[in-house]
Amino acid sequence: MQIKLSVPTNWQPQLLDRLNKTRIYEIYGKLDRDAVGGGRPPYILNSTSRCRATEHIRLVHKHGLRFNYLLNATCLGNIEWTSSGQRRIRKLLDWLAGASVDTVTVAVPYLLQLIKKCYPVFKVKVSICSGVDNAMQARYWQELGADEITLSSWSVNRNFGLLREIRKAVSCGLQVYANTRCLTGCPFTAYHYLAASHSSRAGGAKNDFFVDYCGLSCAYLTMLEPWRLIAGAWIRPEDLHYYGKEGINSVKLAERDIETEYIVRIVEAYTLERYDGNLMDLFVNSGKRSAGDARSFWKKFAYFFRPADVNVARLYRFLSRLPASEPVYLDNRKLDNFLEFFVQDKCGRSNCDACGYCLRKAKEALHLPEAYREKMIRFYGEFLESSLNKRLFSFTG
Repeated sequence: MQIKLSVPTNWQPQLLDRLNKTRIYEIYGKLDRDAVGGGRPPYILNSTSRCRATEHIRLVHKHGLRFNYLLNATCLGNIEWTSSGQRRIRKLLDWLAGASVDTVTVAVPYLLQLIKKCYPVFKVKVSICSGVDNAMQARYWQELGADEITLSSWSVNRNFGLLREIRKAVSCGLQVYANTRCLTGCPFTAYHYLAASHSSRAGGAKNDFFVDYCGLSCAYLTMLEPWRLIAGAWIRPEDLHYYGKEGINSVKLAERDIETEYIVRIVEAYTLERYDGNLMDLFVNSGKRSAGDARSFWKKFAYFFRPADVNVARLYRFLSRLPASEPVYLDNRKLDNFLEFFVQDKCGRSNCDACGYCLRKAKEALHLPEAYREKMIRFYGEFLESSLNKRLFSFTG
């Protein structure tokens, strides 16, 4: 089975013309804020209006592709149990229907059932944010009405026995997330999605300010033990065929907040199922983030200018020290046949220290300058310490 690709949009019209659309079946995206919220904080996403988004969706259809709008917040802040919240949710869904959106992605079971009952025009996909990582969970979601499920990459991507169990248990579509650099077994995942959900919900509570403590913490752990990059959940372009053999229907590619040239490069690699060079080129880092337009710049400025909530000067000093690029090189050719270890179910998955496979592969394929590693350990350590000892929130001292 040839796997199809689900590809992000950064809302820039030139993206659609430049993509290799051979294997793409859908484009996905969302507004930076809406009544439901989603899995990314608003400040990293390009701003677009509903009018411009509707036009972009029209262009997607003109290219013969489907559009998938993300409603993937893991918490709605209980607005769904209020009349005003219901009105806001329905108004958003009405707009999506009017804009001819084909699919919506959800992480809240109630929202899936609401959409299936009241908006049958939509196909509904279950988000990776829901953490579906076993056959029973997949069955529950399918029985609720899911047309497709994005499986939890951190638990499932390299567990082929589990992939087979899930595929046997459900008949709906199954999707995996390929170019993620998140940590396997990451303790921050649920908290990260919840924080992003609240920060991106329009008209919500006052607690919408979000500093990405989770992402910085994961980066810190990776610098402390670089082999964690190898032990992550990513899927190389060359390894898509393994998932096709297991009945996986599609692959989700990240990310919505990067420049067009990087999205094009990522799609090309996964379309051709080959990439020579640095595998890190296909993952998201700060150097690939989209600068956006002037409106996006001022939106980000306004988001972080919270003098009543945080020490803005200290926060700026930290954020301005984030590197524009990172000198990390993961030699993709030295990872040929890497996944066979997992396909043959040799990974114990319970104790990476005892196994050592990813550590050995890191020594062969991963190149990380020691000076850079030590610099970033100090930087992340200082940020985390500042957030714990109140200096980030204190206006004196």
